[in-house]
Amino acid sequence: MDRTEFENKLLVRGADLDRWPAAEAEAARRLLATDPESRTLLADLIATDNAIRAATATTLDAALVGRIFAATQRLPAGRRLWSGWRPVLPAGALVAVLLVAVSGFRAGYDDGFGQAEEIDLAAIITGDDYAEGNLP
Repeated sequence: MDRTEFENKLLVRGADLDRWPAAEAEAARRLLATDPESRTLLADLIATDNAIRAATATTLDAALVGRIFAATQRLPAGRRLWSGWRPVLPAGALVAVLLVAVSGFRAGYDDGFGQAEEIDLAAIITGDDYAEGNLP
């Protein structure tokens, strides 16, 4: 293993050589024994990993977690989050569907039927000869 390959594997696999595949870890240890720059790369990555772990380490406050759980249990069963919307949603959806249906029917009726169609429809219903061609 050369230094470039070691650096690439170091960035991909991390600084803990025990977590690497055995053959790659052994090759990396052989390189570390002979190459001081590879040791410096490993030491820098270990320092970076430790700094990240220290900066992101958080402890859970058991009392805070307990207060949060207790607060969620105090809510009455009928007043859970979004419970007020459940009865309204089906009615709102029905109203929306009806509005769309009525407006679609109205738009189709206004644009689709003109006077000539109404006269022909009246002639068909009454059986009279009131077609548009027979009007004075």
